[in-house]
Amino acid sequence: MKWWWVLGFYLGMQPALHAMDEATFDAFKQQGLDQLVLRFSDIAPLLHQHQQNPLFEFTELGHSVLGTPIYQIKLGRGDTRVLAWTQMHGDEPTATAAIFDLLKFIADDAQGMWRESWMEHLTLYIIPMVNPDGAEIYSRVNAQGIDINRDALALQSPEGRILMDAAKRIEPHYAFNLHDQNRFLAAGNSGNPATISLLAPAFNEARDINDSRRRAMQLIAYVRPMIEQEIPGHLGRYDDTFSVRSFGDTFSSFGISTVLVEAGGHRNDDHRQVARRLNFLMYLKWLNAIASGSYRQADLAEHDAIPFNQRSMKDVLIENVRLTLNEQPALLDLAFDLNWEVSRSARIDDIGDLSVFGAYHRFDAAGLDFQPGRAYRVTEPLELTLPHYLDLLRGGYTHFVGDKELLRNRTALPVLLNPGRQLPTEALRRHQSPTFLLRNDDAVQYAVINGQVIELVQGRVLYRYGS
Repeated sequence: MKWWWVLGFYLGMQPALHAMDEATFDAFKQQGLDQLVLRFSDIAPLLHQHQQNPLFEFTELGHSVLGTPIYQIKLGRGDTRVLAWTQMHGDEPTATAAIFDLLKFIADDAQGMWRESWMEHLTLYIIPMVNPDGAEIYSRVNAQGIDINRDALALQSPEGRILMDAAKRIEPHYAFNLHDQNRFLAAGNSGNPATISLLAPAFNEARDINDSRRRAMQLIAYVRPMIEQEIPGHLGRYDDTFSVRSFGDTFSSFGISTVLVEAGGHRNDDHRQVARRLNFLMYLKWLNAIASGSYRQADLAEHDAIPFNQRSMKDVLIENVRLTLNEQPALLDLAFDLNWEVSRSARIDDIGDLSVFGAYHRFDAAGLDFQPGRAYRVTEPLELTLPHYLDLLRGGYTHFVGDKELLRNRTALPVLLNPGRQLPTEALRRHQSPTFLLRNDDAVQYAVINGQVIELVQGRVLYRYGS
């Protein structure tokens, strides 16, 4: 497949922009960035590589609190100026990966066909990883503890000052504020995670719409059909309440047409690669549209049709668990939060009628009773094989206590050793560890271990963290 043909196919040289499937995207994307955490050390070799390319003009804008350089990359020579920045929250790496996909895509354009189509009209400024200190420790805030995106007014962080100085020097016509969002946000009432959320930030408390904000709304309207084709029912819109301390709202008040992009979760996508691919496709489409002005034909009704985000997603939703307490039977839904990235633990988030929520993982426990588990004390070396472990689970044991050096897990199943969170006993409570058994009249059929459900007949995990 020739590069120029693929490029034309996806950038509109044919009548419609068709979906770039994962296999095709894999041929374009920057390798090595498919991971949960992206640090400066992950992108430093790529920055060095692109510095050798005369297409890219690098400027060291300054340093983070702890001394890591923050770079600006300049591309193009047009009069219309576009500014984009990523990872001002250190634990939001998706757009950083997508920006390096874009840089690779530009660098690999051997014939320069697509490049020249917009570089003649635009100058693009990119600041990747505004918060490298936060990225290093997977933290939202910088080394001072400051949320940089709430520092546009006070400007007490060096990273915030760097971004503000860049905007005042460049005076961009368009700005793209690139983030990750909470995985518990749903696209309206769809029951689906908001894999992409977009916002044209307000420039005043009244949330008025002037020409510059209208242009940002039209940019959003312009990409909506593509996103809905790619991930139907997974596009959301952020609340546009004015935030005087935030950079997007501040830049909007400067008359810059600003678009906030939030990469969110998607089912069976632990590293947000679906959102990464959609970010990449939006960048391509926006560069073309700004250069040509074609987005100005977009109908604002497309923007207004995007549902607002709702905090209505759960990691795991187990429905219809039968629990009898003091001879009072009840059918309960249970929701779990999985905090695998940081603490490798889970907790019971909610109990009761949870039928209004969406979930990444849903399991119907109809006909099954809750049974609390017991602790298996490890006092001597224990080689935990699959048959032995399944026998223990069927026998009512859900976790182990003792010296962790004595236990060797020879299975692919989750094992809970010395739980740090309280476990359910005769009843279920919020914030307990979701570790218990589900049984029918015959036997234990399922074990829930630290939030993961194990089916005991075949000894398989129904879902795993992050999937």
